[in-house]
Amino acid sequence: MKKAIIVLISIFVKGLVLGQQMPVSDNYFMEKSTLSSSYTGHSDPGSFFTSFRSDWTGIVGGPRTLRLFYSDLITTNAGIGGKIIYDKSGIFNQIYFMGTYSYKLKITEKHKVLMALSAGFYHNRLNFTDYYDDPKYNIDPVMISQDIPSKLKFMTDFSALYNYEGFYAGIMFANINFGDMKYSEVDVSYKPLANYLIHASYSIPVNQRWDISPLIYLRGGKYIRNQIGVAAMMRYQKNIYISLSFRDPGIWGFGFGTNISRGIRLYYTFNISSTISARVYNNHEISLGIGIKELIKKPLPVDAVE
Repeated sequence: MKKAIIVLISIFVKGLVLGQQMPVSDNYFMEKSTLSSSYTGHSDPGSFFTSFRSDWTGIVGGPRTLRLFYSDLITTNAGIGGKIIYDKSGIFNQIYFMGTYSYKLKITEKHKVLMALSAGFYHNRLNFTDYYDDPKYNIDPVMISQDIPSKLKFMTDFSALYNYEGFYAGIMFANINFGDMKYSEVDVSYKPLANYLIHASYSIPVNQRWDISPLIYLRGGKYIRNQIGVAAMMRYQKNIYISLSFRDPGIWGFGFGTNISRGIRLYYTFNISSTISARVYNNHEISLGIGIKELIKKPLPVDAVE
């Protein structure tokens, strides 16, 4: 009986992770590393970002994601950064610890290629009690376990990014790992799935006050349905941000942000699906960016400001 249950659990877990990928974020206009790790250190050097995302808010137990990220330049062309991602989704409580090294290679004065390599560890815990709560059945401890930890697993990603003035285009391969994820307490295993993300963006100055940044991306991976998205952010006097987005199948979004003080930015995004009840599929994400170097830098004297 126990072997049969383990087989069923294994099939169940495998079915869940067929659609598993790195946690999604709509914070790509403020924290560009969510699009490509090659931005690490080269976009907003010396800045710290954190965000909290709530998915499927109309469903009890919907995914929740917390991100922490910091990056800086160590030389003119080299950057480093680190991130922690905690994600609760279904039976998984998962956490990523990743460090990144990036390098900018100048082809010509205007043409540049940025590359990055990240490495770190992935760990998760399984909780079956949300899906099995029959108090009369307690033969198999796996089914009533609330906290089954995995073994620590090495994980890496690689990215490359082309830049010409305000145009960027790049590809990132994430979740690259070797072997199956193992659990010491139960006979369950699975392989986290490698993902890829391709994107292109362009910064267009409209006038002295306004600029607009359109973005297109394609996200997918093994056993993961490809998803294409388009978005655009309008920025007023580099102080107020408004964004609109769409990604298939039928997910619309908008965002609003502002510089609340020198070196501190706040951004909020909201998604809604046009193919599902509005009360079922709502995603909220709030992000905070802190320019540490900007905060500690002494402001210029009034008579020195143009």
